[in-house]
Amino acid sequence: MPNRNVVSWTTLIDGYARVNKPKEAILLFWRMACDAIKPNEITILVILPAVWSFGDLRMCGSVHGYVVKRAFVPCDIRVTNSLIDAYAKCGCIQSSLKFFMDVPNERKNLVSWTTMISAFAMHGMGKEAASMFKDMERLGLRPNRVTMISVLNACSHGGLAEEEFLEFFNKMVSKYKITPDVKHYGCLVDMLRRKGRLEEAERIALEIPSDQKAVVWRMLLGACSVYDDPEMAERITKKLMELERSHGGDYVLMSNIFCGTGRFSDGERFRKLMDVRGVAKLPGHSQLT
Repeated sequence: MPNRNVVSWTTLIDGYARVNKPKEAILLFWRMACDAIKPNEITILVILPAVWSFGDLRMCGSVHGYVVKRAFVPCDIRVTNSLIDAYAKCGCIQSSLKFFMDVPNERKNLVSWTTMISAFAMHGMGKEAASMFKDMERLGLRPNRVTMISVLNACSHGGLAEEEFLEFFNKMVSKYKITPDVKHYGCLVDMLRRKGRLEEAERIALEIPSDQKAVVWRMLLGACSVYDDPEMAERITKKLMELERSHGGDYVLMSNIFCGTGRFSDGERFRKLMDVRGVAKLPGHSQLT
């Protein structure tokens, strides 16, 4: 291609990033810079996910320095928000927070606050996420659905008290008039199962008004294996089979739960059921984090 411009370079970089080839995307970005093609804001927004996907903190700092030199920061709040996110996902919550705090409040938008709250959640910092949410409220910003998922997730993963979690959940419904969806309820179920309150979690899961709640049931199924509750596990597996009958990991986990409690014949029953239904024996992964 003889006449390459910023659009063609950005498109190519985006293509590599989208097919999970972050190293190639990053190399192309620097080749572009070496060829004296100046990236625009879209190029930066495309390359940053590749940087955090690669997990290279030094590279994140290099891109940060480059965008400051090119005056994208603090001019474009989208780039600012992406850098906050990238630092957190590269494992440096301190840099993420410092960058966030350096941005004047009048320039921050809801995405800025949500990104920082999500960063705290990612690092298991529930108290900090809750405090930042309250700071955001004091400035008069109204959270959206994504903000609420972030703070609820932070409360669950960060080990906050149930009362504080429920305060946020109830405020979401009563004050901000946000109808909970499967992700919000999933955070509630996650909080309960982490505290070992599986019966309450099961009751909430049954009440979730969605047919897209397989991930919630799998979260509980994994908890059943931790707390040795084969009876609940079998109930949950039946629910999962109603939703996604061909998911091999559910059968395998159910079989393992039975075998782990000495019910080997029941465990073998689920293994045979996989063969009868032609379910592929794909490698599974734990829902517990």
